[in-house]
Amino acid sequence: MPGITAKVLYQNCDAFLQVSLRKKDQIDEKRLRFINENTGKGFLRVKWEKTAARNVLKYKVSNMTALSEYIKQTMTQETYFGIICQLQKILEYCSEDKLSAENILLNDPKNVYYDVEKKKVYVAYLPLSVNDRKGGGAVKLLSKLHKNANITVSDGKVIEKYGSFIEDYIKSRKDGSFTHNHLYILLHDMLSIPVDELAGSASQEQPERKQSSGAPEDSDHTIIVNRNRSIECPAFLRDENNREIPIDHFPFTIGRKADNDLALTDRGTVSKEHAAITYENGEFFIEDRNSANGTFLNSFAENGQRITKEKLGSGDVIYIYDSPFVFNINSSDSATVIVDGRNAGEAKKSPSGKKLKSIAYLLNSSSGAKIPIFVYPFTCAEISGLIIGRENSGSRHSIYIENISCTSLSVEDSEMTEGERTDIFSGCNFLYHGIAYTFYEES
Repeated sequence: MPGITAKVLYQNCDAFLQVSLRKKDQIDEKRLRFINENTGKGFLRVKWEKTAARNVLKYKVSNMTALSEYIKQTMTQETYFGIICQLQKILEYCSEDKLSAENILLNDPKNVYYDVEKKKVYVAYLPLSVNDRKGGGAVKLLSKLHKNANITVSDGKVIEKYGSFIEDYIKSRKDGSFTHNHLYILLHDMLSIPVDELAGSASQEQPERKQSSGAPEDSDHTIIVNRNRSIECPAFLRDENNREIPIDHFPFTIGRKADNDLALTDRGTVSKEHAAITYENGEFFIEDRNSANGTFLNSFAENGQRITKEKLGSGDVIYIYDSPFVFNINSSDSATVIVDGRNAGEAKKSPSGKKLKSIAYLLNSSSGAKIPIFVYPFTCAEISGLIIGRENSGSRHSIYIENISCTSLSVEDSEMTEGERTDIFSGCNFLYHGIAYTFYEES
């Protein structure tokens, strides 16, 4: 937006998105009060500070994550469209309350925030007395989100149709105008997505559907499970955020293309179809599918040997190049695998019963949630743009944190810019986009 610059600042343990205005810009104080009284509608709380030297708006974003970072984590298709529906509702609120949607700071998803605990989107509204801004950029924002979103696709046709519509809209509308009605028609009428339901529920995860006990329509992609224990599958993967990804048919493909069973769409080092997990004669295997950068087992790419095909046991760590996933075999006797329409027998229990123990963890100081660290170097979608690594020197070791692409990071109250690296210790505190974390090594 012309004449507007934004950056994140930290003051007294709070985080603010500071927007610098032109000196001649005037604030409509009635609108300012209205925004602060309607934060429940998705507006960030804002304070105006004007002196002879500066004219700024400060939006409180403590304990929130920039949407540009949140959208990179693996999420369900329902969660993704829940976020889009919330943006649609915010645009609709603006229309109802006679607020110019052009005054929402939508030029970059870094300036839109997501409250993980409330599961709610918040935007920065510029309560200017004169609405002379152009290019609020809602459609461009949606395009950037769609390009970077890491979605577990459940209906590829819907995703493809949505992406095509956004692309065509950008080409046909050079001014970028995009009203809440346009978005509502797209979501509700064209894609049959329940806008009010998803937006009203603050994009909460949809409950998992139980598998039918009847005959499968497509036996290549069906697992028959006990109706009372529908979450059980023969095996599952656990990602860096400790999220479980069920493996419910074989081969189970992993790659960058959206039609893979595990789609890592935002990772450029991952091939279109990178690897696959298979089940043969009662055993699980990991196969590399001629990927460019390789698949590795129990050792990071820089130190390990890329595999062609290896047997899997519960607790093994699969590296899709540098992205680790812990493989787990379910212990239930109720899970029965269907492979190519044939009963391949019951999933075997882990012969050793071994479980991978975390060697360290991150504690979210706000929510109290723990993020386990199983291996170094460690990356995590929740704090994307950072690497936590370990260096050994004889009998001693050191732990470090490296800022790869994070725009807002401070360690022990010292700001870290992109490309910087510093040693950390057990009990070390850092702020990531205003969210406080503490690093602990397991004893």
